[in-house]
Amino acid sequence: MFKTLGGKILCLFLFVSLISMASAVVLRFMLLADFEEYRQGELMDRAQLVTAALEATYNETGNWSEDRVARDALRSLMLGLDITVYDDTGSLVISSARAFDNLPPVMKSRVEGAMKALRLGGQGDSMDFPLFSEGRRIGTVEITFLEREKDVTYMARADRFLALSLGLTALTVIAVSFGLTKAITSPLHQLTRATSDIGKGGHGQRVNISGKDEIAVLSRSFNLMSETLERQEQLRKKLLANVAHELRTPVAAMRAELEAMIDGVITPQPEALESLLQEMARLTSLVEGIEDITRAEAGSLTLSTESFSLHLFLQNMAERFQPLFSKSGVELGVDCREDEIITADPEKLERILVNLLDNAVRATEAGGRVTMKGAREKGRVVIAVVDSGRGMDDTVRRNVFERFFSTRPDGLGLGLSIVKELVEAHGGTIDVRSEVGRGTTFTITFPALHTVS
Repeated sequence: MFKTLGGKILCLFLFVSLISMASAVVLRFMLLADFEEYRQGELMDRAQLVTAALEATYNETGNWSEDRVARDALRSLMLGLDITVYDDTGSLVISSARAFDNLPPVMKSRVEGAMKALRLGGQGDSMDFPLFSEGRRIGTVEITFLEREKDVTYMARADRFLALSLGLTALTVIAVSFGLTKAITSPLHQLTRATSDIGKGGHGQRVNISGKDEIAVLSRSFNLMSETLERQEQLRKKLLANVAHELRTPVAAMRAELEAMIDGVITPQPEALESLLQEMARLTSLVEGIEDITRAEAGSLTLSTESFSLHLFLQNMAERFQPLFSKSGVELGVDCREDEIITADPEKLERILVNLLDNAVRATEAGGRVTMKGAREKGRVVIAVVDSGRGMDDTVRRNVFERFFSTRPDGLGLGLSIVKELVEAHGGTIDVRSEVGRGTTFTITFPALHTVS
């Protein structure tokens, strides 16, 4: 039992319950002890009243008068005390029983009625009390305390109530302990089974979540982890399939051209070699893109960060791309304060903007405009590439950063995926907003002072 968590929890509940029940028993004895002490004190008070009354009766007459002492014996009987009085020589003076027997029938009925009202039961303890008059011992009174039914009933009811409460408590504790133990261990068993399945290569395992306690939080974390693993596995399979597909095209083209050259179908002219070179460039670009993504995901992408003027950097990028934009009839502008400073890897940032500007000029018709904006917002540096081109629909916008997703027949679909990885390697984020026919805005947010070593 102690080897399982459920057994340990159950034993803990039972142990705590046993302590509680033991405390209840101890409390019962303490309460009854206090009650008995109170009862004994009250009996002693009545005994003192009786001895005082007997001594006063003796002082009135100077001797033991049976008739007068009989009244005290009857009063004592109605107080729940059965007394027997002896003189100083030990001779019997009077007893409660004899005093009662000497009463007339009418008085007997009254005394009996009074005793019934007191609900006196059997005899209890007996004690002897000396009697004195003016410092001289005049006799002894033997007092037997008659048990009152209400005292006996109280103690019996207390015992029954304790036994009943302990029994119900024990049953309740056992039932609740099993219920709570199952409630605690059941989700843990689910987690154990699901974790074991994942360890064996399974994916997509989920556990039920109920409540808001620590186990529920753990279950949510497990489900999130399982979902992430499942998504990563799907991405891995998709990546392998896409890589195989993308590699197959240039390799097949190069093989076909080389076989044609070997067979003499194609003469190794500069044009044919140029075609091979283009396919080789496509293959090289694909391999480099995959390598960049792999490095970024593995956290091994090295950044050489430095602080520099964002305004000058954007101006240099604009000058570099100006011929391409002029050829396409698209205006390229820069909107950035001259004193704006950014901390980033210049080479990686250049690669990011090259990709975004290349996409922007392709998406913008002649007469349109592309603007590179740089500003500081809430302690962060924000770079935006805004174009007035044809825009994207919701499907394209949602998938634009996915690997191998491209809307161009000749596109590899890795450019924006690499951009996203490079931005996140800087600790930044990238977002896209677009509307069909009204242009697209790529927004990059960098930490204001971010250094990556």
